[in-house]
Amino acid sequence: MGSKDTISEHQLYITSIWVWLKLLIQNGIDKAYLNRYVKITFFVIITYPLRLLQSLYLLPKKIKHKELSHDPIFIIGHWRSGTTHLHYLMNVDNQFIGLENYQAFFYKIAFLSKWILRPLLNNLMPEKRPQDNIPIDAYAPCEEEHPLTNNTTMCGMQTFFFPRNKSYFNHYNLFENVDKKKIKKWQAKYHDMLLQIEWFNKEKKQLLLKNPHNTARIDQLIKRYPKAKFIFIHRHPSEVYLSMKHLYKKTISTQFLQETNNDDIEKSILYFYSKTLKSYLVKKELIPSDQLIEISFTELEKSPVKTVEKIYDKLNLSNFENIVKDLELYCQKNSKYQKNKFESLDDKTIKKIKQNWNFAFKEWNYT
Repeated sequence: MGSKDTISEHQLYITSIWVWLKLLIQNGIDKAYLNRYVKITFFVIITYPLRLLQSLYLLPKKIKHKELSHDPIFIIGHWRSGTTHLHYLMNVDNQFIGLENYQAFFYKIAFLSKWILRPLLNNLMPEKRPQDNIPIDAYAPCEEEHPLTNNTTMCGMQTFFFPRNKSYFNHYNLFENVDKKKIKKWQAKYHDMLLQIEWFNKEKKQLLLKNPHNTARIDQLIKRYPKAKFIFIHRHPSEVYLSMKHLYKKTISTQFLQETNNDDIEKSILYFYSKTLKSYLVKKELIPSDQLIEISFTELEKSPVKTVEKIYDKLNLSNFENIVKDLELYCQKNSKYQKNKFESLDDKTIKKIKQNWNFAFKEWNYT
């Protein structure tokens, strides 16, 4: 959200009063971001009646079942590994439903007036994602971690807003040092969100979800959705590092509510990657072999249609023959897309990446 080439608004505008107060108590706000604090507080207060109306009147009318109609499909992988590219490709298949940007960013009031707020969001959103120039609009698929930030403090993305507090990432992405009661509470919050995504779509189709935060949550997801299917995508670690630095500069920094510096950001990038993917490598053993496929960004980039076909074959998904033309048309439409180009890494950074991420080079045979 913001101007047509930048993000100037904050993701917490529609959060609940209690979540906002709890975040303030847990973290405080640095003086440099008082303007953001004032704007978030203002929107949290003025949207309260709308949030109340949705939660007390509209949602109870829509609750017709307590379980998802189908077992979900989770697209996972570290940030900047190609999860969005894969999500957009598979989203051409109308047998799937998912979270759209409008519901993601107006989650707490999304059922009230989408015919008014959708066009408003379209007008406010950049025409392309600032971090990678991928076209976006209010209808484009989005990751469900965004609305989770407005639902609960038990959300790994809160660490992006409060970069000095890694407990959100450690507790609710990795589930380190979290008791069973809190884990059950997180599962309930997450499940309720998925139900609302299904209700919003008004169709009982299979959820196709993309969320890098879920990469380390496999143990909790497979417990709750034992027949869920997972698509993991990986990319050369050096490319991920450079792209993550760009992501912080263009997007994550626009959401900061605590001050940080470049050294700490680099340390966070190294930490998040190492902890997330090491956790994935341990927990993926919990997934039955016919419910998981691993692909590389390189193969997806070079042969997108064949790679999607490979996914459908491995996970026993139907309908591929009916979407081939749509996939080819999508690829043709985006054939002129240019990836970001970054400067080469210096020797010092290369050394840090090798020291911290050597396991990934070995696991996926990167040189």
